[in-house]
Amino acid sequence: MPIFETNDVQLWYDEYGSGDEVVLSSASGFDGYPAVLANAPTNCHVFTIQARGFGRSTHLRAAPEQGWLDQWADDVIAFADHLGVSRFVYTGVSHGGGIGWHLARRHPRRLKALISVVGTPHDRDGDTSSSAGRRAIVENRRNRDVIEKQFRILGGSTDTPERAALREETIASLVRRHLEYSAEEAQINQGMPFPEAKTNEELSAILRTIDVPVLILAGMRDGVISPESALRAARSVPRAKAVLFEDEGHFVARERPERLVAEVAVYLDELTS
Repeated sequence: MPIFETNDVQLWYDEYGSGDEVVLSSASGFDGYPAVLANAPTNCHVFTIQARGFGRSTHLRAAPEQGWLDQWADDVIAFADHLGVSRFVYTGVSHGGGIGWHLARRHPRRLKALISVVGTPHDRDGDTSSSAGRRAIVENRRNRDVIEKQFRILGGSTDTPERAALREETIASLVRRHLEYSAEEAQINQGMPFPEAKTNEELSAILRTIDVPVLILAGMRDGVISPESALRAARSVPRAKAVLFEDEGHFVARERPERLVAEVAVYLDELTS
């Protein structure tokens, strides 16, 4: 895994494929998507960047002054500059999608498109500094039972024994990963995108300022990113397109990445047509 250094911070990344379309993604870690975009039918040149604070990237004892999402967004831009890439497609899952929304607001001219996977800004209901689930995980970061409960809520319901078995594997892996976090990793709470928006109306107003083509991929059974959240973004962002899967939840990128790839392929064709 190669290293990129910026402002005394090391960011680890992986590279996949060699296509003409450059796709960047950042997150605490990756589980298949978006690396699969390097394969047919998309055939993209994909770079996955491990966000500062996690894994082999530099750990921090305190949140960045400007906040996690803005900092991670700026790190993506620094990485693009390092590559010499002026414009790129960004895709992110969950908190990685939050990075994308902050990228779209802070650096719209650098994005050819944002592909947000189960990552539209949360519904506004009380405290906008964090989702209740994320806060519970951070506050109980060594409590297996609490962490597992929150991931079960997050994932949503399943229909078949096969999907239920896959969900159990997903939850076990995520719980194990979180329990293995260092003290610095375990305390990170990135918060909601655009926390200054205290109401859904204020959030819609911010979304209407996003001047980037956006594809929204969401699961109707998601336990934290509601269908209303996805629809709000689709209604508010000019030129947005949304695909909502009735039978998917928050873990679609891990459990069924092929469904995402099919929609991304169509969307990338639309961008160039």
